[in-house]
Amino acid sequence: MATLPLPDDSGPTMSKQMTPPPAVIIRGLSRSFGPVRALEDVSFDVPVGEVTALLGENGAGKSTLLKILAGLQPPSGGSVSFFDREVTSFSPNTMLTEHSVAIVPQELSLLLDRTVSENILAGVEPGNRLFPSQRAMVQRTIALLDELGLRIDPRMPVRELDMATQQLVVVARSIARGCRVLILDEPTAMLTPAESDRLFALMARLKAAGTTLVYVSHRMPEVFALADQIEVLRDGKHVASWRADETTPQQVVAAMVGRELSELTTRAQSGARPIPASGAIPTIAINELSGTRHSSISFELHPGEILGVAGLPDSGRVEMLQNIFGATKGTGGTVTLGGVPYVNRTPIASIEAKLAFVPGERRAQGLLSTMSVGDNIGALTVRAFTRLGLIRRRAFDRGANERAQALRVKTATIDQPITNLSGGNQQKAMLGRWLAIEPRVLVLDEPTRGVDVGAKSEIYEQLFALAAEGVAILCSSSDLPELLTITDRIAVLSEGRLVGIVDTASATEESIMTLATGAVSTAA
Repeated sequence: MATLPLPDDSGPTMSKQMTPPPAVIIRGLSRSFGPVRALEDVSFDVPVGEVTALLGENGAGKSTLLKILAGLQPPSGGSVSFFDREVTSFSPNTMLTEHSVAIVPQELSLLLDRTVSENILAGVEPGNRLFPSQRAMVQRTIALLDELGLRIDPRMPVRELDMATQQLVVVARSIARGCRVLILDEPTAMLTPAESDRLFALMARLKAAGTTLVYVSHRMPEVFALADQIEVLRDGKHVASWRADETTPQQVVAAMVGRELSELTTRAQSGARPIPASGAIPTIAINELSGTRHSSISFELHPGEILGVAGLPDSGRVEMLQNIFGATKGTGGTVTLGGVPYVNRTPIASIEAKLAFVPGERRAQGLLSTMSVGDNIGALTVRAFTRLGLIRRRAFDRGANERAQALRVKTATIDQPITNLSGGNQQKAMLGRWLAIEPRVLVLDEPTRGVDVGAKSEIYEQLFALAAEGVAILCSSSDLPELLTITDRIAVLSEGRLVGIVDTASATEESIMTLATGAVSTAA
């Protein structure tokens, strides 16, 4: 695999004299957590005024590197320099005030009950900081937003903004503090295509103004549309560097996973779709189900079938799944499991009925963030390993470890905190938790959000294997290529109603979006 060599410091050439020095110089960077080596001797440069994509599988060391660059943790060895000035003190405030570096994290830190202007200018308010002029703050915010090409009401409470606009507020806040290097960590993971386009337009403006952007994403089309430079980490090491126009997605993926990733055969191509016998009892049947943001939804799901759920963010997809599982109370309709009415739905009752639900918001709704990897995986099996009020710890840990290995969860030990794992490995651990109850029905929301291409392929293969064993799978996703890859049929919701169920083999992204936007509906 061809890679670009690191810059040679042996002597200047004409081309080097004409090329501006890098915005960021990383040399020999390492970081250890006890015996675990998260980064090892990482070296590369980030060109000034460009977009550099930082890529790698979950667990490759990207998050650790970003935390170092943002000053959230120091390295164990090596050095980082911004604009030829080496960092000697690692803290977010030092990075911003002394090196003009800021990060837009996946979990946004905003004052939700304060206004847009109060968030953007927090700490740099005009006038007296104890009694800042609200009028002056609004005027300065308007000027900054105009400069960035953003139309946001500076007087609006941030809580009332959608996720995409909140993200833009974080970017504007960084620019207001003189940021020259902006790090964006998976910024489009929770955005619609239209919302992503707003972010991309802002990135183009920032780049044109000379801001250096470091961009982390698992979405190859985005990377090749936005990036000038691509840097790849694998297993904590820097393994490849390219100009974006001198490589291909296939080369980049091979560098990320350390091998050529074979093309995954879709469900439609494999011919694996089960054909239920006439009069066969469905594993789960939904009839006229209604609740928050959804109404009168009906469909059936048979053993071994994978049914996708598509729709815009406000279509009621998530609320419908929560209603089925019993996480929220519905207002009408019925759920039947194996021909038996399922009444009084609650999460505990669903677990006993072997109805599993992997939520899309893993950090807010799924992870037991203060517990270990093993405890997260085995959380639903504690009763099975408890005797006379005491947990048989060795057997419990053995079971959790076997599930972690089966799903290829990358962890030095299952005793380490779940928060130490990458997003993709956290997702696989959560999937392992629910598979431990041996479900008849597996309900998933955004199963591969924030997951790298290698882990995504592994999750797909796991879902196919479960379907082959007869598990009925209901999968909601905002990623239409994902639904077209892994499903047999796709149910499309629009404004809380089921507007069509289409065969995946004949569906396209355009046909699904036509239904989702309410342009046309088909009989289910």
